[in-house]
Amino acid sequence: MNQPSDASDEALFASVGGPVGGRRRLALLQAIAATGSLVKAAKAAGFSYKGAWDAVEAMNNLAEGTLVTRTTGGRGGGGTWLTPRGRELLAMYEKLLEGQRGLVARIGREHASAARDLPVLGRIAMLSSARNQFVGRVTALRRGTVNDEVELEIAGGQRLFATVTHGSAHTMRLKTGVPLTALIKASWVLLASGAPDARRCSAGNQLGGTVARVQKGAVNSEVVLALDSGLAIAAIVSNTGLKDLGLRKGEPATAMFNAASVILVRLD
Repeated sequence: MNQPSDASDEALFASVGGPVGGRRRLALLQAIAATGSLVKAAKAAGFSYKGAWDAVEAMNNLAEGTLVTRTTGGRGGGGTWLTPRGRELLAMYEKLLEGQRGLVARIGREHASAARDLPVLGRIAMLSSARNQFVGRVTALRRGTVNDEVELEIAGGQRLFATVTHGSAHTMRLKTGVPLTALIKASWVLLASGAPDARRCSAGNQLGGTVARVQKGAVNSEVVLALDSGLAIAAIVSNTGLKDLGLRKGEPATAMFNAASVILVRLD
């Protein structure tokens, strides 16, 4: 399969070529085309068997058509194959891959800071409906019965906590040091006046700051807190709640949200 040649190429390629999770899915298509077996393809692309089927189903949904088909029994013993649409899409991907490799090599030669700056550009270019986006690295991963808790360190040494399923943790290859982007919709963020006090709230995440901006609407308002780290977090609160809490520009406040409200994205 076509893969970047070393770790530095990988970092640059990730910025230009897209999220690693998407490339792993396409690598799975390559392996299916080469082996005709989902079991062998899953092993080659680093998926569990179930994870491979989950990836195939996700790709079929995103492509709005079937990319992979399966046959059972018969003289050939059955197998897993790409449909004509799947082969067409894979051919286009491999052409793009080749062009991206040449672009990455040229950028790496011409710009000494490429490995540092390209990932930043990739994050900035990412479009999401989530108002709040934080970049950090995994500092701890705690296994549970059904879900795993991921601890993420963001700017200023602040910590975020997220819960993900075992399957998601495996698919994203989560471990200490992995860079992630945390997404939190503003409507999932609760506000309290004053500084954080973990003893008085069950929310897994509490970020203290100062009200920087209030944009009032007919029913709800958007409140933006400036955090001590220089980051910002937005919340949507009712106008009644805004009045009751006395949230005004310059006043201390705490943003609170559950670990289950944090969506993790791996872009490296």
